[in-house]
Amino acid sequence: MKQKQHIFQSWTIEVITVLLASTISFPVSDALGVRLSILPFVMVACYVALKLIYHLCLSLSAHIISLTSLFCHKPAQSDRQTKADCTLVTAMSAVDNNIQMKRMELFHYEYQHEEQQYLQQKEREEDEKLQAVLQYTRNTFRQFDFSEEEIFQICECVRYFVTNRQALNVNIHIKRHIAVTQISLKNFAWNIAFQYNISRDVTAQFVMQTFHEWFVNSTIDTIRKNLRTTTGKHKIKIDEHIVPIAHNL
Repeated sequence: MKQKQHIFQSWTIEVITVLLASTISFPVSDALGVRLSILPFVMVACYVALKLIYHLCLSLSAHIISLTSLFCHKPAQSDRQTKADCTLVTAMSAVDNNIQMKRMELFHYEYQHEEQQYLQQKEREEDEKLQAVLQYTRNTFRQFDFSEEEIFQICECVRYFVTNRQALNVNIHIKRHIAVTQISLKNFAWNIAFQYNISRDVTAQFVMQTFHEWFVNSTIDTIRKNLRTTTGKHKIKIDEHIVPIAHNL
Protein backbone atom coordinates (compact mmCIF):
# COMPACT_ATOMS: atom_id res chain seq x y z
CA MET A 1 0.00 0.00 0.00
CA LYS A 2 2.81 2.40 0.93
CA GLN A 3 4.64 1.54 -2.26
CA LYS A 4 1.57 2.34 -4.38
CA GLN A 5 1.09 5.60 -2.50
CA HIS A 6 4.73 6.50 -3.09
CA ILE A 7 4.45 5.73 -6.82
CA PHE A 8 1.25 7.80 -7.05
CA GLN A 9 2.94 10.74 -5.30
CA SER A 10 5.98 10.49 -7.56
CA TRP A 11 3.89 10.47 -10.73
CA THR A 12 1.77 13.34 -9.43
CA ILE A 13 4.89 15.43 -8.87
CA GLU A 14 6.23 14.53 -12.33
CA VAL A 15 2.94 15.43 -14.06
CA ILE A 16 2.76 18.77 -12.26
CA THR A 17 6.40 19.47 -13.18
CA VAL A 18 5.82 18.66 -16.86
CA LEU A 19 2.70 20.86 -16.96
CA LEU A 20 4.55 23.75 -15.31
CA ALA A 21 7.48 23.32 -17.72
CA SER A 22 5.12 23.34 -20.70
CA THR A 23 3.32 26.43 -19.40
CA ILE A 24 6.55 28.32 -18.69
CA SER A 25 8.28 27.37 -21.97
CA PHE A 26 5.84 29.33 -24.19
CA PRO A 27 6.32 32.78 -22.57
CA VAL A 28 10.05 32.09 -22.23
CA SER A 29 10.24 31.27 -25.96
CA ASP A 30 8.32 34.44 -26.83
CA ALA A 31 10.55 36.53 -24.58
CA LEU A 32 13.75 35.11 -26.06
CA GLY A 33 12.39 35.20 -29.60
CA VAL A 34 13.41 31.61 -30.37
CA ARG A 35 12.03 29.63 -33.30
CA LEU A 36 9.26 27.08 -32.89
CA SER A 37 11.70 24.27 -33.72
CA ILE A 38 13.71 25.14 -30.56
CA LEU A 39 10.61 24.95 -28.32
CA PRO A 40 11.29 21.31 -27.27
CA PHE A 41 14.74 22.36 -26.02
CA VAL A 42 13.16 25.22 -24.04
CA MET A 43 10.61 22.81 -22.54
CA VAL A 44 13.35 20.38 -21.51
CA ALA A 45 15.38 23.25 -20.00
CA CYS A 46 12.35 24.48 -18.00
CA TYR A 47 11.66 20.92 -16.87
CA VAL A 48 15.25 20.44 -15.69
CA ALA A 49 15.22 23.83 -13.92
CA LEU A 50 12.01 22.99 -12.04
CA LYS A 51 13.37 19.59 -11.04
CA LEU A 52 16.58 21.16 -9.80
CA ILE A 53 14.62 23.65 -7.71
CA TYR A 54 12.49 20.84 -6.34
CA HIS A 55 15.47 18.70 -5.40
CA LEU A 56 17.26 21.71 -3.96
CA CYS A 57 14.30 22.22 -1.62
CA LEU A 58 14.49 18.55 -0.65
CA SER A 59 18.20 18.86 0.04
CA LEU A 60 17.69 21.94 2.20
CA SER A 61 14.94 20.11 4.08
CA ALA A 62 17.20 17.13 4.67
CA HIS A 63 20.01 19.45 5.81
CA ILE A 64 17.73 21.21 8.29
CA ILE A 65 16.54 17.87 9.63
CA SER A 66 20.17 16.73 9.99
CA LEU A 67 21.01 19.89 11.97
CA THR A 68 18.00 19.28 14.18
CA SER A 69 19.21 15.73 14.73
CA LEU A 70 22.66 16.95 15.81
CA PHE A 71 21.11 19.51 18.10
CA CYS A 72 18.94 16.87 19.68
CA HIS A 73 21.96 14.76 20.64
CA LYS A 74 23.59 17.58 22.65
CA PRO A 75 21.13 17.84 25.59
CA ALA A 76 21.58 15.84 28.80
CA GLN A 77 21.24 12.08 28.48
CA SER A 78 18.64 12.01 31.22
CA ASP A 79 15.93 13.48 28.95
CA ARG A 80 14.27 10.36 27.51
CA GLN A 81 11.73 12.32 25.47
CA THR A 82 14.50 14.22 23.76
CA LYS A 83 16.27 10.96 22.90
CA ALA A 84 13.09 9.59 21.41
CA ASP A 85 12.55 12.74 19.34
CA CYS A 86 16.11 12.61 18.06
CA THR A 87 15.74 8.96 17.08
CA LEU A 88 12.55 9.76 15.21
CA VAL A 89 14.14 12.70 13.40
CA THR A 90 17.12 10.55 12.39
CA ALA A 91 14.84 7.83 11.04
CA MET A 92 12.79 10.36 9.08
CA SER A 93 15.95 11.87 7.65
CA ALA A 94 17.14 8.45 6.45
CA VAL A 95 13.78 7.72 4.84
CA ASP A 96 13.70 11.13 3.18
CA ASN A 97 17.22 10.64 1.78
CA ASN A 98 16.22 7.24 0.44
CA ILE A 99 13.15 8.70 -1.28
CA GLN A 100 15.24 11.53 -2.70
CA MET A 101 17.77 9.10 -4.20
CA LYS A 102 15.00 7.04 -5.81
CA ARG A 103 13.41 10.15 -7.29
CA MET A 104 16.76 11.28 -8.68
CA GLU A 105 17.29 7.87 -10.30
CA LEU A 106 13.77 7.97 -11.75
CA PHE A 107 14.30 11.50 -13.06
CA HIS A 108 17.63 10.53 -14.66
CA TYR A 109 16.04 7.54 -16.39
CA GLU A 110 13.07 9.56 -17.65
CA TYR A 111 15.32 12.36 -18.92
CA GLN A 112 17.52 9.94 -20.86
CA HIS A 113 14.46 8.24 -22.30
CA GLU A 114 12.89 11.52 -23.44
CA GLU A 115 16.19 12.73 -24.90
CA GLN A 116 16.59 9.49 -26.87
CA GLN A 117 13.04 9.73 -28.20
CA TYR A 118 13.60 13.36 -29.25
CA LEU A 119 16.85 12.52 -31.06
CA GLN A 120 15.22 9.61 -32.87
CA GLN A 121 12.29 11.78 -33.93
CA LYS A 122 14.64 14.52 -35.15
CA GLU A 123 16.69 11.98 -37.12
CA ARG A 124 13.53 10.65 -38.80
CA GLU A 125 12.41 14.16 -39.71
CA GLU A 126 15.84 15.05 -41.11
CA ASP A 127 15.83 11.91 -43.25
CA GLU A 128 12.33 12.64 -44.55
CA LYS A 129 13.40 16.19 -45.32
CA LEU A 130 16.45 14.98 -47.26
CA GLN A 131 14.34 12.52 -49.25
CA ALA A 132 11.89 15.30 -50.13
CA VAL A 133 14.76 17.53 -51.35
CA LEU A 134 16.22 14.71 -53.46
CA GLN A 135 12.81 13.96 -54.95
CA TYR A 136 12.42 17.64 -55.81
CA THR A 137 15.82 17.47 -57.53
CA ARG A 138 14.85 14.41 -59.58
CA ASN A 139 11.50 15.86 -60.64
CA THR A 140 13.10 19.19 -61.58
CA PHE A 141 15.74 17.84 -63.93
CA ARG A 142 13.71 15.01 -65.43
CA GLN A 143 11.42 17.56 -67.04
CA PHE A 144 14.45 18.93 -68.94
CA ASP A 145 15.44 15.49 -70.27
CA PHE A 146 18.59 15.15 -68.21
CA SER A 147 19.96 11.60 -68.28
CA GLU A 148 19.62 9.38 -65.23
CA GLU A 149 23.39 9.47 -64.81
CA GLU A 150 23.36 13.28 -64.75
CA ILE A 151 20.44 13.36 -62.33
CA PHE A 152 22.25 10.89 -60.08
CA GLN A 153 25.34 13.14 -60.02
CA ILE A 154 23.24 16.20 -59.21
CA CYS A 155 21.47 14.32 -56.39
CA GLU A 156 24.79 13.26 -54.89
CA CYS A 157 26.02 16.85 -55.05
CA VAL A 158 22.81 18.00 -53.34
CA ARG A 159 23.12 15.31 -50.66
CA TYR A 160 26.70 16.36 -49.88
CA PHE A 161 25.71 20.05 -50.01
CA VAL A 162 22.94 19.84 -47.39
CA THR A 163 24.70 17.28 -45.19
CA ASN A 164 28.12 18.96 -44.98
CA ARG A 165 27.14 22.59 -45.69
CA GLN A 166 29.74 22.81 -48.48
CA ALA A 167 30.05 22.03 -52.17
CA LEU A 168 31.31 18.66 -53.34
CA ASN A 169 34.74 19.35 -54.80
CA VAL A 170 34.96 16.66 -57.51
CA ASN A 171 34.74 16.66 -61.29
CA ILE A 172 31.07 16.68 -62.29
CA HIS A 173 30.26 15.75 -65.89
CA ILE A 174 26.91 17.32 -66.67
CA LYS A 175 26.40 18.55 -70.22
CA ARG A 176 24.91 21.98 -70.66
CA HIS A 177 21.23 21.91 -71.66
CA ILE A 178 20.10 24.98 -73.56
CA ALA A 179 16.59 24.77 -72.08
CA VAL A 180 17.99 25.44 -68.61
CA THR A 181 19.26 28.94 -67.90
CA GLN A 182 21.71 30.22 -65.32
CA ILE A 183 18.88 31.95 -63.46
CA SER A 184 16.92 28.69 -63.22
CA LEU A 185 19.92 26.83 -61.81
CA LYS A 186 20.60 29.56 -59.24
CA ASN A 187 16.92 29.53 -58.23
CA PHE A 188 17.16 25.75 -57.85
CA ALA A 189 20.20 26.05 -55.58
CA TRP A 190 18.57 28.83 -53.54
CA ASN A 191 15.42 26.74 -53.02
CA ILE A 192 17.49 23.96 -51.48
CA ALA A 193 19.81 26.21 -49.47
CA PHE A 194 16.79 28.00 -47.98
CA GLN A 195 15.52 24.76 -46.43
CA TYR A 196 18.79 24.33 -44.51
CA ASN A 197 19.72 27.98 -43.96
CA ILE A 198 22.97 27.60 -45.92
CA SER A 199 24.96 30.76 -46.61
CA ARG A 200 25.03 32.52 -49.99
CA ASP A 201 28.79 31.98 -50.36
CA VAL A 202 28.52 28.21 -49.96
CA THR A 203 25.46 28.12 -52.24
CA ALA A 204 27.34 30.03 -54.94
CA GLN A 205 30.19 27.52 -54.69
CA PHE A 206 27.66 24.69 -55.06
CA VAL A 207 26.27 26.28 -58.23
CA MET A 208 29.71 26.86 -59.72
CA GLN A 209 30.97 23.36 -58.90
CA THR A 210 27.85 21.38 -59.85
CA PHE A 211 26.80 23.28 -62.98
CA HIS A 212 30.23 24.34 -64.17
CA GLU A 213 29.32 24.11 -67.90
CA TRP A 214 26.81 26.94 -67.45
CA PHE A 215 29.14 29.22 -65.46
CA VAL A 216 32.49 28.91 -67.23
CA ASN A 217 32.79 32.69 -67.59
CA SER A 218 31.25 33.55 -64.20
CA THR A 219 32.76 34.18 -60.78
CA ILE A 220 31.65 33.19 -57.31
CA ASP A 221 30.93 36.85 -56.46
CA THR A 222 28.72 37.27 -59.54
CA ILE A 223 26.71 34.16 -58.72
CA ARG A 224 26.38 35.09 -55.04
CA LYS A 225 24.96 38.54 -55.84
CA ASN A 226 22.15 37.14 -58.01
CA LEU A 227 21.20 33.85 -56.42
CA ARG A 228 17.48 34.61 -56.17
CA THR A 229 15.40 35.91 -59.09
CA THR A 230 11.65 36.34 -58.70
CA THR A 231 10.91 38.57 -61.70
CA GLY A 232 10.31 37.24 -65.19
CA LYS A 233 9.40 33.76 -66.39
CA HIS A 234 11.87 31.00 -65.64
CA LYS A 235 11.71 27.21 -65.89
CA ILE A 236 12.76 26.85 -62.25
CA LYS A 237 11.07 29.39 -59.99
CA ILE A 238 11.77 30.45 -56.44
CA ASP A 239 9.85 28.13 -54.10
CA GLU A 240 10.34 28.29 -50.35
CA HIS A 241 8.12 25.24 -49.78
CA ILE A 242 9.78 22.51 -51.81
CA VAL A 243 9.76 20.52 -48.56
CA PRO A 244 6.43 19.96 -46.76
CA ILE A 245 6.08 22.38 -43.86
CA ALA A 246 5.72 19.53 -41.36
CA HIS A 247 9.28 18.42 -42.13
CA ASN A 248 10.88 21.78 -42.81
CA LEU A 249 12.83 22.13 -39.57
